This record gives sequence, structure tokens and C-alpha cells, in this order.
Amino acid sequence: MFEKILIVEDFDTVHKSLSTFLKTMGKPKVDIAPYCDEAYLKCKRAALDQEPYDLLICDLSFKADHRNEKITSGEELSMLLNKELPDLKIIIHSIEDHPSRIRKLKPYINGYVCKGRKGMEYLKIAIDEVSKGNFYLSPTLEAALNQSNIKELTEYETQLLRCLAEGYTMDEICAEFTQKGLSPGSKSAIEKRLKELKDEFGAKNNTQLIGIVLSLQLI
Repeated sequence: MFEKILIVEDFDTVHKSLSTFLKTMGKPKVDIAPYCDEAYLKCKRAALDQEPYDLLICDLSFKADHRNEKITSGEELSMLLNKELPDLKIIIHSIEDHPSRIRKLKPYINGYVCKGRKGMEYLKIAIDEVSKGNFYLSPTLEAALNQSNIKELTEYETQLLRCLAEGYTMDEICAEFTQKGLSPGSKSAIEKRLKELKDEFGAKNNTQLIGIVLSLQLI
């Protein structure tokens, strides 16, 4: 079982209940970080001191406040720590259950548990499975992830839709793609791909397309 655990959660009631719950599973040292930047620094400091965390339990979304945070989501934090501290086990504990987001995160984490009904029960199983070197998903998430009709965006499509969501004109998107070396970058090719995406998502215009992909958390 894990001996040193960091909870990354910005709601007091949640991290207090998690801390209490974890101590029923043994006697791990449990620390709290309400911000992703703070969590990153704690993990790096612990590793430098040769007293690393064994497990990170992290939410995905954090409410913005007066602090200017460099790392603003559990997704960014997980990807960063997976790269820099590969021995650290990471379990996402979130209310978000979009298959596309889970698929994107899966290579960087060791488990994903959805908050809610039976959430603590599944978290206990997740911790046990991850400690054995296994990957764990809550049952409902695993079923959703196995759906074959989930649309996956390519890097090209993701960049295109992000530019559109940020209000770029077609000319500005062409310039951006040229700068980043994304191809095809011609105006006609970009407009053609946008038309294809609207057809695929059943959108009548670009505004509706952006609304759909945002609701699906594809960008």
C-alpha cells in the first residue's frame, strides 16, 4: 500500500473527507494541495529530498481565484508529472466522465474514478489495483470508454477548432498553421475540413460546431 499520498483538491469538504478515508486504509502520510502549481512544487521538492510521494489523487477542474496559476488543471499536472516523475502513481478523482477526455489522459495516469455514487468504494479498489501495478477505471467509465462511436479529433482538427473557438479569421488560421508547420494550410483546404467536421457533428454552422465540440470536451 502507498505510504505517502498527495491530494490535489480545491474544495475543503472533499479533501478532508478524502484524507479521513485514506487513513482508514492504513497509516499513510497524507498531504493536501489546493492548487496545481503547489502540488507540482510539493512533488518536485519531495523527490529532491528523496522522500517522494507514492500516489497523487487529483481532481481535473479547479476554480480560478486571485492567484495567477501556471498549471490550471489536473490534466496538465498529470501530464507534466508523468513526464518528470514517472514513478509517481496518479489517480484522477473527478466528476467529469467524458470518454474523449479519459482517452486523452489514459497514457499519463494509473486510474480514473468518478466522484458520486459508490465513488469512495471505487476509489478504494483503484488504490488497491494501482498499488499492484494495474490500471483501474470505474465500471461506468470503462463501459463508456469501450464505445466504438466516440469521435476522436486529430491534432490538425484540434488546432483548427481551437483557433476557430478563439475567434481567428480564416486568414489568421492559415498564417497560424503555416507558422506551426501544419498541413494542409491553404484557405480552401481548411474550409473543406471545417465543412466535413460540420457534417460529422451535425452542425449547421461554425458556431454550433464549436458549441458541440466544447460540450463533448474535445477541445
